[in-house]
Amino acid sequence: MKRLLIDVNPIVPYFVSGKVNGIGRTTLELIQALARVPNLPFEIMLYSQNMKGIGGCNTGLPFKSRHLYLPYRPEVDKLLSRFPVREWFTGYDLMHITHNFEYVHCPERCVLTIHDAMFFSYPESFLGHDFARENYPKLAKKVKAIITCSENSKREIVEYMQIPDEKITVCYWGYNHELFFPREWTPNKYTGNRPYFLSVSCDIGRKNTISVLRAYELLLKQNPQNDLVLVWRNPPIDIKEKYTTSPFAGRIHFVSNVTDEELGRLYSSATAMFFPSKYEGFGLPVLESMASGTPVITCNNSSLREVGGDAALYVEPEDIHSMAHIMEQFENSDLDISAIKKAGIEQASKFSWDTCARQTIEVYKRCLEL
Repeated sequence: MKRLLIDVNPIVPYFVSGKVNGIGRTTLELIQALARVPNLPFEIMLYSQNMKGIGGCNTGLPFKSRHLYLPYRPEVDKLLSRFPVREWFTGYDLMHITHNFEYVHCPERCVLTIHDAMFFSYPESFLGHDFARENYPKLAKKVKAIITCSENSKREIVEYMQIPDEKITVCYWGYNHELFFPREWTPNKYTGNRPYFLSVSCDIGRKNTISVLRAYELLLKQNPQNDLVLVWRNPPIDIKEKYTTSPFAGRIHFVSNVTDEELGRLYSSATAMFFPSKYEGFGLPVLESMASGTPVITCNNSSLREVGGDAALYVEPEDIHSMAHIMEQFENSDLDISAIKKAGIEQASKFSWDTCARQTIEVYKRCLEL
């Protein structure tokens, strides 16, 4: 039986701190969904690399794992790629690189997941996008197949990286049904019994959380019922100082270190979730919010319309007056909120990690000639 090696290095932080970025989260969800598929026509092996021994063996999944006790750093991986070390160590027939780029000895034996082409269409140099623009296309041209998570990302990969359309397969992400579902409203430790608007995955760059703050600042002049909760790991000091002092004191809440379970509860009890991002490869918060029965306000750009469909409410990223007006409509119950929630749940039901896994398996089978 042929062997598929899945690079699970992005999930390692989850087993260290309980938290992981979007790439790690989607990698973990994918391998968990693959484990639910019976009678796979190939063997799956999980590959990890670090000095602590943390990786595939920590998942509890019924897959073999191989761990290389070397530092997981670019300079080490670049050196490894000069020799068939992974090939010898694991004996793989096909390797799935789940995180945009890796130094590999045999790229022609790899499937590559490219999550987006933001490094071309919305470059941010502090995220290492200069390196990405130079190196990602080189690998993408050599690998056997590419997987991405939206039609928008596929179009941009074709356009910016000059990759043939037929080499790329769109496998939409899903959401965790055990975490994100409609629940009864419950008080929380941030706003108590007061209702609240929510924004997650915050920053002042492309996530554009500053627009939500400015819109809520306009709404505050009307002494609204709803507070504003921002799930923001590390807000800039000047932003936090401004928006936690008078006249915003007690109304705007900066929240960090949120568990997945707490995030699910925050979604489901929010009056609405604001996600005015300027660019997304997919937009997990939009999907998770809709699945939780929460109205979503987002932007009609990049992949966000693919995820939000006709269920989300759309604004321009900088249009704080429209955002404030929508907040006011929720305040005054001027919208058919039950219809918006129902449409969101129906839209979310179109996305599933099990479907993503089945589509990904078809890519593996083609590459393995099964």
